[in-house]
Amino acid sequence: MEHIAQSRFGEGVAELERAYEILPHPAVLYNIGRAWRDAGELEKSLEAFRRYLATDPEDRAEIEAAISNLEARIADSKATPAEPPDKPDEGPSGEGGAAPTPVPKEAPPDDRGPDLAEGEKGLYEETVVTASRRAQSPLDSPNSTTIVTRQDIRLSGITRIPELLRRVAGMDVMQITGGDANVSMRGLNSRLSNKLLVQVDGRTVKNEVLGSTFWESLSIDVDQIERIEVVRGPGSSLYGADAFAGVVNIITVPPGEGGVGFRAGGGDGPQGYGSVWASQRDGDFAYRASAGYTRYPRWTREVAPGRVDLQIADIDQDLGSQNARVDGRVTYRVDSDKQLLIGGGFSRTDLEIYGIGPFNDYYVQLDNSDVTAGFDTSWLNIRTSYILLQARASQNHDYVGHTLYETDPTQHKLIANVSLNHTFEWPSGLQQALLGGVNYQLKNIDWNYLVEEPPIEHHVGIFLQDALSFAEHYSVVLSGRLDYVPFLQTVVPSGRASFLVRPGETKRQLIRASVGTAFRSPTFLESYLDIPIQLSLQGLEVESSTARPDDPDFQLGAENILAAELGYVNQLSDDFQMEIAAYYHRINDFIVLADVRQLSLSNLGAGGTTFDPETGRFNVGFGGWENQCSIDHVFGGEVGGRYYGVEGLDIFANYAINYGLQELPEGCVVPKDQKTSHHKINVGTQLRTSFGLEGEISFHYQTSQVWGEQVATLDGIQLQLFDLPDYHLLNGRIGFAFLEQKRAHVAVTVYNALADVFGDPPQQHPFGSRVGRRFMGFLGYRL
Repeated sequence: MEHIAQSRFGEGVAELERAYEILPHPAVLYNIGRAWRDAGELEKSLEAFRRYLATDPEDRAEIEAAISNLEARIADSKATPAEPPDKPDEGPSGEGGAAPTPVPKEAPPDDRGPDLAEGEKGLYEETVVTASRRAQSPLDSPNSTTIVTRQDIRLSGITRIPELLRRVAGMDVMQITGGDANVSMRGLNSRLSNKLLVQVDGRTVKNEVLGSTFWESLSIDVDQIERIEVVRGPGSSLYGADAFAGVVNIITVPPGEGGVGFRAGGGDGPQGYGSVWASQRDGDFAYRASAGYTRYPRWTREVAPGRVDLQIADIDQDLGSQNARVDGRVTYRVDSDKQLLIGGGFSRTDLEIYGIGPFNDYYVQLDNSDVTAGFDTSWLNIRTSYILLQARASQNHDYVGHTLYETDPTQHKLIANVSLNHTFEWPSGLQQALLGGVNYQLKNIDWNYLVEEPPIEHHVGIFLQDALSFAEHYSVVLSGRLDYVPFLQTVVPSGRASFLVRPGETKRQLIRASVGTAFRSPTFLESYLDIPIQLSLQGLEVESSTARPDDPDFQLGAENILAAELGYVNQLSDDFQMEIAAYYHRINDFIVLADVRQLSLSNLGAGGTTFDPETGRFNVGFGGWENQCSIDHVFGGEVGGRYYGVEGLDIFANYAINYGLQELPEGCVVPKDQKTSHHKINVGTQLRTSFGLEGEISFHYQTSQVWGEQVATLDGIQLQLFDLPDYHLLNGRIGFAFLEQKRAHVAVTVYNALADVFGDPPQQHPFGSRVGRRFMGFLGYRL
């Protein structure tokens, strides 16, 4: 802004564009628009203000008037013969190689209505959209919210999205195999984690087959991500059944931004990473297209070569995951506040995953496709998506004579969302931001692990939220939702109430108290399971199904959570910010694998049989799912901060604590396990220099865990407890950016640098691989 104040507009805009790349914020677009306008570059100014208007700012009316003013001036200039332009000054370039400074052009007197008020947008605070489904400051968020910025992504060198999320306080990230990562938060850790809603640009990406997220199967990679918003705490009041623990929204670079470029890397294992993208704007039309490939090896082979007692799937035994992907998105601006969008993506992914219960070391190949269309205005948002997932899967190995459970599930999902928002004052002195909408999802699964003809499910949800601001420093956010769940054949309500106080004259602090409820409905696997499970003793099986032949009145229910949170955010300093949160969860009706119920004489007397002609095995019992009888009480907290008082140097740290206890009603027996660590710590530092050297060092530590897992034994399928020791991870990246405007860069990364320095490499799950050290090198260039 100092450059711009001295009429060095090109240098000033170049610095602002770099700032926007590090942390996108509407204030930067506003200042770019003003700078180009003052420089006489009216078309560039118009483009910047249109980008600013798309963020739905509070001064929308003023910006719309300014855009109309600029459009009229541009039309006049095109109708008048242009004079030869003044030659721009060849002044010194700013950091990063700024563009030459244009000489301001004399603009004729203008009487076409109001223009911009003098001044700049000074406060550079972050903006989030996920917590309330609309753009707002984190200081107005009704839930604890953390942003993983583009700077975090670039300087860390991490290419796996789950590992980026590990730096967020309270997150549970568990790398089981070379391709299988499970992510949850605040103690709700599990294999095939299904209690966290994951979105890409507001589009749900979980698979309905298992209810989990296959992170490596996305059609975008980290080079297409602008930021990741993490909302901690139940979100069913706005998002429905899947937002049990919280919401992760991966927000991609908008079409028209990001330019053209590529990045390629390789490392030991072997590892491979490649990404190429092009994003351009031509007037009201903008597009972004990308393609890429990723390969990660297994940490260890599950099967040694030459085993004659095993049958082994015909796959690469050294492969953890690989992903080939393409993605394209297009937007067309109808006018200043209306925009059409359409896009789609495809990925083919090979994964080594761990299933549920006795299903371990599974190979899955996924073809994941999506098509999305939408229409946005200042008060209306419409989105519809169709998602097709086709898979081929089997166990990686088993003893000769045992089945590999080969299967090929197919998922069809149609999603439609309509939301409306309106801001008004009523009664006098009470500001209200009203948001409401309808959500519809069609889900159709074809899978031989389910009942013969699973139904097509039609899910409908309606929600309403009102954010009321009064007496300048106080806000109340009330939200509620009703969801019809076909399997349960009932409507499930969810609600949230938050009270926010922003004390002080600057209002750069927040005290937040909230309470809310959420639920998780059974997945297709949990709703319609019907599969015979082969036991270790040859010729015997357990019939595992949701419906119980031995108990016709049994009905599986939804999981439920009641959550309360008290938080404090401090952004008083321009050099430091911090957040503290304490929470309580009351959780009941966890959906778990039921203990095997042995076949009885009464079952046989009721017409049951012990022989299955399809498998040629004898049934000796029943399995399936049940709602756990215990009530879990979880207490925890998080504290984190970031210091950036030295130009080019950031230091960040956070700590999370989590303790739980079980309430056991009479007759309820549940083994006591602990699937999350009591304590987790993240510490790191980031460096950026004017001559191009940059990098990051980060350290993660978490304490021990105890896991209860079902295993197949000679006595049947039994629950056993497994101790998991504490572990740490040290990651680092060093890079150098060079050429004009730092367009090219090289970098070297190391993951888990201390893998075997203080003992064996760590395990993040009792059945998982030992996670070793990995090195990668990268080369990138952008136009």
